[in-house]
Amino acid sequence: MSRPGRAAPLPPDERREAILRAVRAVVLDRGTRVTTKELAQAAGVAEGTLFRVFPDKDALVRAVVLAAVDPADDVPAIEAIDRDAPLADRVRAVVEIGLARTGRAIRWMGILHELGRPPHGEHDEEAHRHMVEFTTRQERGQAAVRDAVTDVLAGDADRLARPVDEVAELLAVTVMGLSMLQIEATRRRAEPRLPALDVVVSHFLTGALGPPAAVSSPDLSSAPARSV
Repeated sequence: MSRPGRAAPLPPDERREAILRAVRAVVLDRGTRVTTKELAQAAGVAEGTLFRVFPDKDALVRAVVLAAVDPADDVPAIEAIDRDAPLADRVRAVVEIGLARTGRAIRWMGILHELGRPPHGEHDEEAHRHMVEFTTRQERGQAAVRDAVTDVLAGDADRLARPVDEVAELLAVTVMGLSMLQIEATRRRAEPRLPALDVVVSHFLTGALGPPAAVSSPDLSSAPARSV
């Protein structure tokens, strides 16, 4: 009877992604203070294994940050929004999810800022390849979010003043504007002064919803004239 062999090692790209997922929490918690030992423990591998995949600790932390700000991470939460809820509640939920992601992204970008720019050297080509992958992932994630938001709004398509995909895009612009207020406040180390979400939703829907259907009035042209 043959003894079971060891599991086949993951292909390099899959192993890289597995490590990035495994160490995300400890990097967010410890930032640039995280040690190689802590990273290896979180990933469940030897420290030497990390450096067969990443040139150094900073390269690993930088890769974790870029992977962690993928917009597609919001898709499950958007898909979980109750389609039977009132439209205003669904719009509010989309805005809340987007602002929560901005809050997380600010923390991640703070870690990236602490790292500074990567040094030029022998790993430039690999760093460029991963940056291209990051850009592609961002574009793909943003498209996935737009599709998910479009689906959230689709049940009320007949009430909207514009096609539902355009309204979803406008909602994304609204969230982006609020996010920029958050980011700017963080840069100034001030408390964000955002309008109340109920106000944001109300104003958004004022423009997004079409005029109410006109109530047809009876045709009086052929009615007999009433005597005065």
